[in-house]
Amino acid sequence: MVDDPMLDLDGEKKAGKVEKRKLLEKDIENAVCKYARDRYGMKSEKFTSPGRRAVPDRLFSAKYGVAFFIEFKAPGKKATEKQLRDHEERRRMGFKVFVVDDIDRGKRIIDNMAADASAG
Repeated sequence: MVDDPMLDLDGEKKAGKVEKRKLLEKDIENAVCKYARDRYGMKSEKFTSPGRRAVPDRLFSAKYGVAFFIEFKAPGKKATEKQLRDHEERRRMGFKVFVVDDIDRGKRIIDNMAADASAG
């Protein structure tokens, strides 16, 4: 992984140069969700649970009843202990839960889950 990931901001130019800024969690989340929708027709819904914190950011729904969760993080950031406990509880229930801090990793997970859905 790159130590200091940057994002080209199309349309945000100063003095003829494209501005760059650090990649944020929302940038990764938006890119992976768009990829899942456009490439595989998956739904990705913001997942919240009133009165409960530390739940994964997104619930993805794929063909044939396949559902999985992704917790998005800024590059290099890790899930909290509370989040990890929640993820482990969901895994014990049979769900797949992923932590993603990189767009390419997120796309690979989407590709793999789409392949699992097609095989099932």
